[in-house]
Amino acid sequence: MLHASLVAFLNGAMSAEALWNEIETEVGECVAAMAKRGSVAPVILTAGPETQVTRTHVDVLLAACAEAMLPLEAGSYIADALILSDTFEWEDDAIEEAIFFLSDDSAPLTLADVKEAHGRFAMAG
Repeated sequence: MLHASLVAFLNGAMSAEALWNEIETEVGECVAAMAKRGSVAPVILTAGPETQVTRTHVDVLLAACAEAMLPLEAGSYIADALILSDTFEWEDDAIEEAIFFLSDDSAPLTLADVKEAHGRFAMAG
C-alpha cells in the first residue's frame, strides 16, 4: 500500500473504492498467508512522512468498514499497517483503541462489531 494513498483516503481525498482497487491483491495475499501460516502475514506500506492520525481519520476508516465500502479484511490490513509503521502517531488514546480493535485477529470481525465500534467512537468524540 502506498503511504500517500492511505493518507489520501484518511483525508477524504481518495475514495474507499479507489483504495480497495489499489490494495485488493495485497490484502488477499495477506489473508491467504494468515490462513496458511497462522497469525504471521506480510503487511506492505511504503515509506512516507510522519503523519498524525486524527479522530476524523479513524472515523473515515471505521465508516468505510461499517458501511461495507471496504471489506473488513481491508480494515484490519490498514489498521495493521498503521500500527506497524513508525510514521503514524495517534492524536489520542481513543484513536489507538479503535485502530487496535480493527487490527485484533483473535476473533473474526463482524459487520455488526464494526458498526457498534464506529457508533461508540463517534459518541466518544
